[in-house]
Amino acid sequence: MNIQFLISSLFFSLALCSSLFTSPLPHATPPSSKGYKRIQCTIKPVDRKTESGSHTRIPGPKRANRAQASSTNWSGYAAATDMNNPAANSVSAVYGSWIVPKIQSSKTNSYCAFWVGIDGYSNATVEQIGTSHNYINGKQQHYAWFEMYPENSYMLVGFPLAVGDVISASVVYAGDGVFTLSIQNDTQQLTTTIPASYTTSADAERSSAEWVVEAPYLNGILPLSNFGYGYLWGCLATINGVLASLNNSSWENISIEMVTNNGTSKAAPSLPLQDNGSFFMTWAHR
Repeated sequence: MNIQFLISSLFFSLALCSSLFTSPLPHATPPSSKGYKRIQCTIKPVDRKTESGSHTRIPGPKRANRAQASSTNWSGYAAATDMNNPAANSVSAVYGSWIVPKIQSSKTNSYCAFWVGIDGYSNATVEQIGTSHNYINGKQQHYAWFEMYPENSYMLVGFPLAVGDVISASVVYAGDGVFTLSIQNDTQQLTTTIPASYTTSADAERSSAEWVVEAPYLNGILPLSNFGYGYLWGCLATINGVLASLNNSSWENISIEMVTNNGTSKAAPSLPLQDNGSFFMTWAHR
């Protein structure tokens, strides 16, 4: 299936999604959790034998032209001061929201993750938080997680997720190598923040921001769950002190299409929508 067809088909889903939102341009500012109940989750290492493994980028995206790149397990957008030569220590925050998808059944297990993060586009660390949506042994599986790659992934046991819930997440640099990773369920009005003891990195370059749907990795890239359509919005970042939507003139951004090793499209983002901070994702292939 060709990329132009995929992108044009994304707009078919606008009508499907429009009933879920009171405004076509949600989240002009970082999402607020004011009035939400703060919960403490049990932090459990992801069992890489039974869960969806590492969420890092393997290998790095390859550029097709100035505005597009491809990856074997990432799809979405990245932003940086310069996509060819991102400036270190320039990214201090990233925000985004999405909807817990209904995963289509499959004969074999399949996996996907929605997340926001800093780093990973062109370097060897990723500071990220998001949700996994898998089809395991005939059942859907949804859970929240975070990862300070190359450290292990951790599940947030006790963070509730249901199909259709609106999720917002953020990664914010707090200084001295410490990141604040937060995730909230806007539908259920619950929020949690990862303890700083888990979110310190001496190696993070803070050179790029990302909004990604991923096929996780465990002894190879895992089959991508059929999530149908995804909608990510409120995609904001603070780069060089400027808080703005992913598609703006203060920095560069690049779209990333997920492809198989032979170039077949697996998932692709639309162009940024009217607010410059939202886009659709379309599943195409495992």
